[in-house]
Amino acid sequence: MADQPKTTYSVPPIEDSDTQEDKGRKWYFWPVVGLGVIVGIFVIGLIAALLVAIFADPDDAANWVGIIRDIFIIVLAMEGMLMGIALIVLVVQLAALINLLQNEVQPIVDNATETVTTVRGTAQFMSQNLVEPVIKASAVAAGVSGLLREVIGIRRLMRGNRRS
Repeated sequence: MADQPKTTYSVPPIEDSDTQEDKGRKWYFWPVVGLGVIVGIFVIGLIAALLVAIFADPDDAANWVGIIRDIFIIVLAMEGMLMGIALIVLVVQLAALINLLQNEVQPIVDNATETVTTVRGTAQFMSQNLVEPVIKASAVAAGVSGLLREVIGIRRLMRGNRRS
């Protein structure tokens, strides 16, 4: 039995969420990449428009500029519709939050207030009906004990005086 090798098990270290987050990308990585792509597309379109305006026939360039203008107008209109939809979703979510606060959180707060009131009443009841009588009985017992101690002390002194 003593000749058998000992088996050891190793437990991998537990990593908390902060160290795991440091290994990955931050939350704002992909929005920054998306913004960079949008800016890059805009700059490439601007350069293409300038090249067309410089090297193309003026009538042909005017047609290209008109087409690009129309495309930008359509994109801006779609963006406006998207913002309107996002605003509607925001209002609906805000209404849901208000409903949650009124119907879910308010009863919890009311229940907590009622519980605190009950605890306060219980503490007052215990103080008046249990603690005060115990304190009074303890005070009476201490007074009787002190009285007996003094009476016994006087008695001893008197006995001592008789013997002398």
